[in-house]
Amino acid sequence: MLANRTVCLQKNRSWITWIFFVLFALSGASALIYEVVWVRLFTTILGASSYAVTIVLATFMAGLGLGAWGIGKKADQYTEKQLIKAYVILELGIGIYALLLPVLLGAAESWYVAFFRHFSPGPSVFNGFRLILSILLLIVPTTLIGATLPVLSRYIIRREQLISLKVSQLYALNTLGALCGTLFAGYILLPRLGISLTTMTAVGMNMFVAGVFWLTNAMTGPSQKPLDRFLVKGTQEDRKTTHFQKVVLMGFCLSGVAAMFYEVAWTRTLSMILGTSTYAFTTMLSTFLLGIALGSAVYGYIKRFVPVRWLFIGLQFIITASALMSIPLFEKLPFLYLSINAAGMDSWMDVQFIRFVLAASVMLLPTLALGTLLPVVSAFFVEKTSHLGRRLGTAYGLNTLGNVIGAAAGGLLLIPFLGMQKTIMIGAVINFVAGSMVCLINTDISKRTRWAGVTTAALLTIVLITAVTPWAPKIINSGVYVYEDRYNTMLDRYQKASENQNSIPTLPPWQVFEMAMKQYDLLYYDTGVSATVAVMERSDGVKFLTINGKTDASTGKKSDMATQVMIAQLPLLFHENPDKVLVVGLGSGITAGSVLTHDIRMVDCAELSPSVIKAARFFNKANHGALDDKRLRIVPRDARNMLLTTEERYDVIISQPSNPWISGESSLFSLEWYKLVRQHLESGGLFLQWLPAYLMSEKDLKIIVHTLRSVLPNLTVWTSGSLGDLIFIAKKSRPLRIDYQQVLQKLEKKSVYEDIQRLGIDPLTIPFELFVMNEPQLNRYLYSNIEKPLHKNTDDLLFTEFSTPKQLTRQKKVRRFILPGRLHGDLESLKSILININDKEIFNLFPKDIGKET
Repeated sequence: MLANRTVCLQKNRSWITWIFFVLFALSGASALIYEVVWVRLFTTILGASSYAVTIVLATFMAGLGLGAWGIGKKADQYTEKQLIKAYVILELGIGIYALLLPVLLGAAESWYVAFFRHFSPGPSVFNGFRLILSILLLIVPTTLIGATLPVLSRYIIRREQLISLKVSQLYALNTLGALCGTLFAGYILLPRLGISLTTMTAVGMNMFVAGVFWLTNAMTGPSQKPLDRFLVKGTQEDRKTTHFQKVVLMGFCLSGVAAMFYEVAWTRTLSMILGTSTYAFTTMLSTFLLGIALGSAVYGYIKRFVPVRWLFIGLQFIITASALMSIPLFEKLPFLYLSINAAGMDSWMDVQFIRFVLAASVMLLPTLALGTLLPVVSAFFVEKTSHLGRRLGTAYGLNTLGNVIGAAAGGLLLIPFLGMQKTIMIGAVINFVAGSMVCLINTDISKRTRWAGVTTAALLTIVLITAVTPWAPKIINSGVYVYEDRYNTMLDRYQKASENQNSIPTLPPWQVFEMAMKQYDLLYYDTGVSATVAVMERSDGVKFLTINGKTDASTGKKSDMATQVMIAQLPLLFHENPDKVLVVGLGSGITAGSVLTHDIRMVDCAELSPSVIKAARFFNKANHGALDDKRLRIVPRDARNMLLTTEERYDVIISQPSNPWISGESSLFSLEWYKLVRQHLESGGLFLQWLPAYLMSEKDLKIIVHTLRSVLPNLTVWTSGSLGDLIFIAKKSRPLRIDYQQVLQKLEKKSVYEDIQRLGIDPLTIPFELFVMNEPQLNRYLYSNIEKPLHKNTDDLLFTEFSTPKQLTRQKKVRRFILPGRLHGDLESLKSILININDKEIFNLFPKDIGKET
């Protein structure tokens, strides 16, 4: 019976080949899942800076190229059975290493911390050590992943006339698998299962691919068409690489550089329009991969009508033109986002669809052309099956080398110095150069025709570049992904006013939106290494700082100003004798400036972005010139990585990261972060956590507070007086007790008193005005009326990173803390944590209008 099945399968060899194609798609899915997961794992150790993330991604891509080149050339020397064995070993090796990597990372963390503490290296040496560590940990699995394409291609492709077509099919399905893996990881696996189980899912894919590949070959037996005879003899009869082929390879490498320029610049720009959540980045990467997959898939149809020599040239010029033509579209995307949203597409799935459509509008055509290049190059370069592994691996390796150069140069050099717009232009020029090089040496056509073609393309490129106008920073930086409700409210008000008053002209929605976006004066704008930072000023003199389009600080007294001042003043007033303080994030510098109004010996401020530091200078008056105070030390690293490597301990740590749903900042709301905080707090030290209840659901708020309380249980709740701004203060080792006489003594210092008084708050009444809950009340709030036990945010599964964006779309916000009459706690609860004050003093200060308990 088994023999009959074998004969049947041999007759349907094409179906067996397609089974291998599907398996390769699954392999691509697992590879992208690993990339997503490993970046998250490595940033918890190496830090969340752009340098650290770029190092990890560059190492990943370098490993892919190394595997394709190094193992690909070996594949030409393998017999059929050896190729089967090699592919099975590759898939098994990837899965087994993925299981071991978390253990290796644990050891690497110890090396990382020891290196920093022993040598205290500068930025260059530090990044060099990060690179070495990344290479040591990632080079093995990424090399194995990179080798799968040439090895499987060498096994499957037996006919020379089908080489480029089969390569296009394999590459298209593998990239399609990568697209599915990206979506699956970003939207399903990580939000529901976490890193560990997501890794196990990818490992299961590798094991499944290896098992089915081996079993299918065992059942079908050898192929009816054996491998080329040069397989055993080696490649001594292989023709040498021609000059034309070398130029094509050089152009393909340059295309890899340009492709990463585009991806980095597109992602940085789109993040200011589509958002900075993990979901938004998943959509952007998936759109890029979709274009690559489609481009490779359509190669078989295109080559019927266009000779491959012309196809490579034409694709390069198409990429050039489409990339340049996409630049003006970016300035229209905020209006499209708001218009589509205003049309009623505002559900969670609608928002994801909008993101995809807008990303595809600028990405799809250039990426489609980029995806067609690999099979085109294989048609030029891979002429015989006997050298398929080596030559396909060489081409893929050179393109990946370009990717590595493009990722590093684009993200760390071009964008910070030239901006996203010019980075896209440079990428377009590189594609023009790549096409022109190949065109000028194409002997299939006359020299005159070649020069005519290049001249025409050059003129078109020059016209498109000169036609590009600089983006309006106020529009690109408008933050429509988080403020769409405000813009729609403005639109409604304007339309009603124009209906009621003839003096107000009727305008289309996009013009109203543009007026709203351009109503501020732009004082500062910088596309830095890690973020795009701007400072703007309203007509009433209020300044505000935006990061990637979202306002993170302002001098508005009724909102941000109160929070920025009080998250500094509350812990400094309540601590017995603070000496060293850590502030997480500089922002406008107002919080650091308020800390410095006290007699503090040293204030460390962890701030990753040099652009934010420059922007804080525009708030010198509001922050009391904090940046010029010698007691302030700016640490140019993310706070988590700083605490991981330092031996410093602090009396007060103030954590003010922007939001728990922002990718890169979400880990500052995890169990591991709070444990690091506790480790670096002095006994009796205070930790302050700011939370924006106005942008969170009650469930998400409770998860974060529950996580914090599990590490630092002595937790009380306060407010800045601004609606929805919650302040949680935890005391290490013992409950918080506020000595009111000590508070009064500190308020005798003029700088402290005036810092608070400028908010319109009586400094003497701070504990009474800003108190919300004591420990027992918080306990009742957290754990009463809940159906299931609360989860904890962990590095493995950050619930709030994935749930908060959904709740924002559904408008599920915490009502308990954003209504004016429900901000204050009751007097009796406050008295339980106040000492050195009697009831008569309280009564004299606050007769009967104290806030009531809700």
